[in-house]
Amino acid sequence: MGPGNPKESAMRIFAALVLMASVSTPAMAQASRDTLGDAVDSAIANNPTLMAERKTRGVADEVLNQAKAQMGPQLNFTGSYGTTNSTIGRQVTTASGSFPDDGVSQRGQVGLEARQSLWSGGSLTAQRDQARAGVDESQARLLNAEQETVLSVVTAFVDVRRAERELEIRETNVASLREQVRAATDRFDVGEVTRTDVSQAQAQAAASEAELARSKAGLARARAIYEQIVGRAPVQLAEPPPAPQLPGTLEEAIEVARVGNPVLLAARAQEKQGERGVDIARGGLSPKFDLVGTAGMVDTRYDQSFRDSNVGVSAEFRWPLFSGGLLESKTRGAQLEADRARYQRMAVERDVTQKTTTSWHEVIAAREAITASASRVSAAEVALEGAMQELAVGTRITLDVLDQERELLEARLGKVDAERQAYIAIHELLASMGRLRPESIAK
Repeated sequence: MGPGNPKESAMRIFAALVLMASVSTPAMAQASRDTLGDAVDSAIANNPTLMAERKTRGVADEVLNQAKAQMGPQLNFTGSYGTTNSTIGRQVTTASGSFPDDGVSQRGQVGLEARQSLWSGGSLTAQRDQARAGVDESQARLLNAEQETVLSVVTAFVDVRRAERELEIRETNVASLREQVRAATDRFDVGEVTRTDVSQAQAQAAASEAELARSKAGLARARAIYEQIVGRAPVQLAEPPPAPQLPGTLEEAIEVARVGNPVLLAARAQEKQGERGVDIARGGLSPKFDLVGTAGMVDTRYDQSFRDSNVGVSAEFRWPLFSGGLLESKTRGAQLEADRARYQRMAVERDVTQKTTTSWHEVIAAREAITASASRVSAAEVALEGAMQELAVGTRITLDVLDQERELLEARLGKVDAERQAYIAIHELLASMGRLRPESIAK
């Protein structure tokens, strides 16, 4: 059998390419969808607030290093050099010359000083513990910033999808109402309805088109917020992953929040810093003991060279006896600051309990709203279909159908809102418990 027609072969190749494209394009589109995990990763990597918090965390580490260094030995190198022009009013003259010599002299001195604190009234230890509490506070604030970023990404992600879904629902509603206007016009032309029926359909269709325009603006706003938070524009957002598992009871959720809420952890770290601040201030009133070692060399030059060297060890004792009330005032101020931090921690504990309780009940209410909205949508669809059939046989008027169209629209939008609220409420509850971490978002 001879070769086929070249045109037929080309057509078969073209058809095969079209078929391959039709099969591969949906897969490629699916693969290019942005997931919620991708959005969280992008926001975490590019969020300037998080970058600033990471730097603050590094500063806290350095403060701790400085506090530890103060407790260890300190070694200093000292040196000086000077010139003096002396005129001696009375000299002693001997057979070998006059003494002391006058004229220009140079003096150079170099040395090492090693100092180790033996007792500081507990102030150095308190400074180290205060710095450690500062690290804990900084870490808690970084975790809170990460949680706020993740929650804002979740909200922006869900808001874009909700706006897209609303736009689809309103476009469907606009198309349906346009069909109602056409049907009412046809019935008016044959004398089955009045001009009022046509005008009612036209008015509701125009209102629906205006709401569609507002939905488009809302979608643009949601996309802009998403791009601001995530750092890139939303492109074909995928279905969000299932929300993480929640505790079984409200009491368990509150207990988890009291242990892991980063705002509460930061407040507790601040309270500890306040307590150590009191110890630091009290240490200023206590005696200080230092062990000091020195070694040096002095070179004095007149007409001849004189060199002296020295090595010594001494114990230094200092005890402030009077400071005009400065040290006592610092102690009282530190105690007041510690009291303030303690009361703030108590207030944060109450706030965390309240937010956790509120979020818990919002999750329950949103889930019940989803169930109710689904039933409402099903009932509204049946009611609309029945109203249209009854309109066809003359037992209903156009306004009845338009009312059912509106009811179905509101039911569908209500279901979309309930699903959005439930998803966000779950993540707000996780944030209140301190469990909304980037790794908790399914990829």
